[in-house]
Amino acid sequence: MVEIEKVDVQHMDAIQMLPPSPVLLVAVGDKEGTERNIVTIGMFNLFSLKPPIIGIAVMTSRQSYKFLEEYDNFTINVPGKDLIDAVILCGQKSGKNIDKFKETGMTPVPSKRISSPKIGECLINMECKKLESFEKGDHTWYLAKVVHTDAAIEYDRREALLFWDGEFRTAGPILKKLE
Repeated sequence: MVEIEKVDVQHMDAIQMLPPSPVLLVAVGDKEGTERNIVTIGMFNLFSLKPPIIGIAVMTSRQSYKFLEEYDNFTINVPGKDLIDAVILCGQKSGKNIDKFKETGMTPVPSKRISSPKIGECLINMECKKLESFEKGDHTWYLAKVVHTDAAIEYDRREALLFWDGEFRTAGPILKKLE
């Protein structure tokens, strides 16, 4: 092995150098659709496999923060590259004055185990029951147990959106598979 030569960089520059992460659409609200919202999420983490526990981070200034505080559940929806404009809209516009489902043309679909809607056009929908929340810096993290998941019959992870340093991407070719 050969040691790689390094140079000092600023912390935020290093964070932006990290490999891409998934772009997610989080939907939260009631079954009737009178109070619901979608927010684009770039801060996601898997906290446990058994049971499946995930975490998402939301800024407290977001309209979805209010709903995430109010409701005990939400859905994580994995958008494909065909939804890039909807993803951008859901990340840039506030749900305070618009219905993002109507504005984007995406379909709210009733979940099987929770009250928050799924997004019909997304590749994967994960229904999540909130376990806890905590503040770290300028975000509140919500940890939740995944209670139901469905995925497109012909799911191809190369279609899922990734985000890296201000750029939307998709996954490249497989380099090596573990046996």
